[in-house]
Amino acid sequence: MPSELGDIRVLVVDNPTEVRNIREALRDSGFHNVSDMGNGLQVLTEIKKSPPSLVIANLILPQYSGLQVFKSLRADKALSVIKFIMTTPKLNRREVEDIRKEGVENILSRPFDANELREMIYDAFGMKAADLKETADKIFNEGKALFDAGSFQDALAKFREAGMTNPDPSYFYMQGRAYLEMNMYDQALAAFQNTMEKDRRFHEADHWLGVTLQKKKDYLASIQVLERAAKRDAAKAETHVELGKSYLGADMVDKADESFKKAVILEPDNVQHKTAIGNAYLEKEIYDKAEQAFGAALSINPKNVVLYNRMAIALRKQSKFNEAINLYIKALGVFPDDEGLFYNLARALFESGQKDKAIKALDKALSLDPEFGEAKRLREEYQKL
Repeated sequence: MPSELGDIRVLVVDNPTEVRNIREALRDSGFHNVSDMGNGLQVLTEIKKSPPSLVIANLILPQYSGLQVFKSLRADKALSVIKFIMTTPKLNRREVEDIRKEGVENILSRPFDANELREMIYDAFGMKAADLKETADKIFNEGKALFDAGSFQDALAKFREAGMTNPDPSYFYMQGRAYLEMNMYDQALAAFQNTMEKDRRFHEADHWLGVTLQKKKDYLASIQVLERAAKRDAAKAETHVELGKSYLGADMVDKADESFKKAVILEPDNVQHKTAIGNAYLEKEIYDKAEQAFGAALSINPKNVVLYNRMAIALRKQSKFNEAINLYIKALGVFPDDEGLFYNLARALFESGQKDKAIKALDKALSLDPEFGEAKRLREEYQKL
C-alpha cells in the first residue's frame, strides 16, 4: 500500500473533458503523479509497460468500455492487484448492482467533487484519512521548526511532502511563506492562491498574497488584495502597514498615511511596525514623515541602534545636519563601541562642513574595526578633498 498520496500513480482513461476535470480533482486532493489515455483498447499495452497504482476509467468509452478494461485487468494475474475506480453517469440502483456483480467495488457517479474522489481512493487502498493527517502533521511540524530556524529550502521540502500526504490548506500556505523568504515570488503567488482556493476563510493567505504582489511591484493588484484583507474585522495592524507600503508604491501618499495611522491605532507600542513605516517613507524619500516614524519608535525603544541610524539618515536627507550629529552622539552614549555609528557620524559631520571632525570619527571607527573597508575608503576620499 502506498505510504502517501504522492506515491500513488494514477492512470485516467476517459474523454479529454473528463480527464481534465478528474486531473483537477486529483490535484486538489494531493495526487500529482497522473497520466491519461482516451482509448480503452490501448490501456493494457500501456499498463504492462508501466503499471500504475490505480486506474480510473469511464464506464462509457469508445470501442472498449471501462467494464472491459476492468475485466482485462482482473484476468491478468500480474495486473489484478491494480486498484480500480469506475466513473459512470447517473445510474439507477439496478444498473449499479449489475456493475457490482461484475466485481467492480468502487463506482463513482457523476457529478462528483474532489472530496468524494479522494475518499474513494482512500477506501480502495485501505487508507484512513486520520492516519494520513497525523503523518502529514508530523512532517509539517518538522518543516515549521526548520522555517523558524531560517532553513527555508529544507522547510519547503517538508511542507511539500506534507501537502502530498494530506492536502491541508495550511501546508500550502507555509509553502508560500517559504517561497517568499527565498524571493521566489511567482511560486509564492501560486501557493497562496492554491491555499485560498482550498479554503476561502484562510485570511492569512490573503495578507501574504498581497505582500507577494507588493514585492513584485504590482502595487495596484497588491492594493486590491490588501484592501480586502484590511476590511475584515480581525484585520491585524501588519496588514494596514503593508497596505500603506503598497499605496506608497503606487504614489497614493494620502491613502498610505491613513493606513499607517490605522496600524498605529491598533498597536500603538509596536516598534517593528513604526520602523517599517519609517523605512517605507525613507525609501519613498518622504524624509519628514520618516523622521516622525523613527522618532516614535525610538521613544518606545531608545536602545535600538538601527533606529538611531535610520532616523539620522532621514535628518541628513533634510539637511538637518546638527540634529543628525546630536542624535549620533546620543546613540554613542548608549553604544560607545559601535563602529557603524562613528562611520555615519563622520558622514553627517562632513556634510555639515566639519571635515577634520569627520576624519577623527572615521579614525575612531577604524580603531574599533581595522578591517572596516568602507570607513577606509571614505577617510581617503575626505583627505583628498
